[in-house]
Amino acid sequence: MRFPLGWLVKLGFLGVVYLTMTGNVKVKLPETVLGYEVPPVARQWVDRNAQINDIARQTQDGFKQISDSISQ
Repeated sequence: MRFPLGWLVKLGFLGVVYLTMTGNVKVKLPETVLGYEVPPVARQWVDRNAQINDIARQTQDGFKQISDSISQ
């Protein structure tokens, strides 16, 4: 029972990481988790990924507008 439960937790964590990286889920890390302080580097990494996703979305929208204007 421990083996499937361990893999379920690992795959669930990887799923959350994937969704965060693709921009489908916004994650904001708290200052502390279960009494432990979250490292500032981890919080900066999450914030940077959110900013990169925003820039990528803006770029895609810009290219779509250019494509739409050319096709008309």
